[in-house]
Amino acid sequence: MSGYASNIVTGLLLFPLIAAVITLPYMVYQYRKVGSIPWLRTLIVYSFVFYMLVAYFMVILPLPEDRTAVVPYAAHPQLVPFNFVKLFLDGTTASLGDPSTWPGLLRDPNVYEAAFNVLLLVPLGMYLRYYFRRTWWQTLIIGFCVTLFYETSQITGLWGVYEHPYRLFDVDDLMLNALGAMVGFWMMGPALRVLPDMRLVNEEAREDGVRASATRRGLSFFVDLLAAQIAAGTVVGVAEALGARAAVESAGAGWGLAVQAVEFAALAAFFAVIPALAHGRTLGQRLLKLRIVRPDASPARWYQIVARYGLLFLLAWAPFALLLGVVDLDPAQTGEMNALAAVAAQHQAGIIWAWLAFMAAWAVTLVVRGVRSAVKKKPFVMLNGLMSNTRVMTEAGVELVRERRAVLDVDEVAALERRIAEDGTPLAELMERAGRAVADEVRAWVPDPAPVVVLSGSGNNGGDGWVAARELAEAGYPVTLVAPDLAERLHAEPARSTAMEAFSDASARNLPLSVLIAPDADVLADAVDRAEAVVDALLGTGFAGDEVREPYASWIRAANRRRFEGGRGKGRGRHRKRTHERGDHERGRRRSLPLKVKDAPFAVAVDVPSGLAAQDGTAARPTFAADMTVTMLAFKPGLTVPVAARWTGAVKLAKLGVDVPALRAQMLDADPSDDA
Repeated sequence: MSGYASNIVTGLLLFPLIAAVITLPYMVYQYRKVGSIPWLRTLIVYSFVFYMLVAYFMVILPLPEDRTAVVPYAAHPQLVPFNFVKLFLDGTTASLGDPSTWPGLLRDPNVYEAAFNVLLLVPLGMYLRYYFRRTWWQTLIIGFCVTLFYETSQITGLWGVYEHPYRLFDVDDLMLNALGAMVGFWMMGPALRVLPDMRLVNEEAREDGVRASATRRGLSFFVDLLAAQIAAGTVVGVAEALGARAAVESAGAGWGLAVQAVEFAALAAFFAVIPALAHGRTLGQRLLKLRIVRPDASPARWYQIVARYGLLFLLAWAPFALLLGVVDLDPAQTGEMNALAAVAAQHQAGIIWAWLAFMAAWAVTLVVRGVRSAVKKKPFVMLNGLMSNTRVMTEAGVELVRERRAVLDVDEVAALERRIAEDGTPLAELMERAGRAVADEVRAWVPDPAPVVVLSGSGNNGGDGWVAARELAEAGYPVTLVAPDLAERLHAEPARSTAMEAFSDASARNLPLSVLIAPDADVLADAVDRAEAVVDALLGTGFAGDEVREPYASWIRAANRRRFEGGRGKGRGRHRKRTHERGDHERGRRRSLPLKVKDAPFAVAVDVPSGLAAQDGTAARPTFAADMTVTMLAFKPGLTVPVAARWTGAVKLAKLGVDVPALRAQMLDADPSDDA
């Protein structure tokens, strides 16, 4: 066991170095992929790296004294399955009928080595199920491949580093290690009920990633500063090798001054010239998907970019230049100084202490503003940004601000759809694209096929739901579509034609799509209880009012009850029942809804949550509570009202392959009297 402990200690000593090496690439990867760095995800990633490091050390350590060492017991691989059982039975004196001999089992090498081989990959199975969301058969394959890599490292002498195998290739290890991965997979099942859902963690990280955090901006600045220093060092090195230093010094100039000029030119190039030419992005900002814009997200002018970073370096350089100037003053020579310098020389210590206090206060305000920005989800604005009238935003944030500014009311959206149809794209095709966009969001949240419920209305919004249901069924998701009537009895077009086509296509191809027509409350509740995702395609942008009619009201309540109170039979007491009947989580004075339960399905609304007025954002009783709203073509006014966020969740725009700004401009040109 001491050998195992020494391997763990070796991993502990080496891990900080590896963590330091991977931190910068990891941060860049997370910012590019997700947009932020959630602490739980980071903790899991680094613990996984540490585990894999220690596990590999367990397999390959201790190393032989030299690369030519011969280890007799490792020369011939052990290829007999369950050989450890035979060795145990041949050598043990323990008896199952004699309890006094049982403690000796734990000291038997064949027993504890087999147990160790199982335990070695138990954490891997847990990571695969929880973090990587792998299925049991994927876990089994990955676990087997990992242990095969371990055993191959041994039989090849650490991939040729040593001339002979120095540890035994044992087929029993392959089986026991793979079993350990499966044990970890099964153990993680009960733990999933209490651990945070990684899908929710990732979704929250994406929402946070829309904002340019202070850490993300600081990292991009560090990357640019490092690149500028490397470029300047390269230029100085090449110039010195070509004899530039001798030429500069022979001309009577100082080489140090020339180096400073090169460094200044590099800073100017990376922080002014490059972003001015690259549409407001330095190299670091391009890497981390940031952009310099005006406060309204419109493109910044080149002189604003130059002013932003010029002021930054001026404000960073001036205090230190002042400090050095005061420190260099000689109080003994005050008679030769001007009045201001003489006063500074006489009060040199006080000025230095005042400078330190000022810089400390500035640092504190910087930290406070950074924390406030992170907690309140507000932009982190610096003085140079205010003076140059610029901001650093994420690319996603810039796009979101511009999309929210291009709001179209309900009548304008209807006119836009008519214009799209006149230009050759029928509304049925837009419906297909809208349904696919919704299905894509469901697949992103529920990556492995799982039950999905689609609540489909009788209008064109319901047609989007039919398409989404068919798309999900094609991907292997068991879909239950809930509709008020048969597809052929729908009155709206193209919803009727689209629904009939989707239903016949699913039937002909035997897709896992079942349809419930006006189900009773128990049947609907059972379907929603089993679902991993619920799609709301009941009411569209045309809804307005205080009450949602039946049966849609009951369907919305069933979805919300599952979201806020859990599945039936999971502890909803009389108090919760009374709370629901009062409608407190439907409409009240609270600015936020109750917290969703642990196992609540992902809720996505099509275009606008049913019950929410697209024009003004008022919520009816009841209103569907969504994690995400996929709105089509353009933002509607009601989706931008702050109070609507409790119902909409994150709002994502599906452009449906239409250049809405250009088309709207054409419509305005064709009708100059339109003030919209």
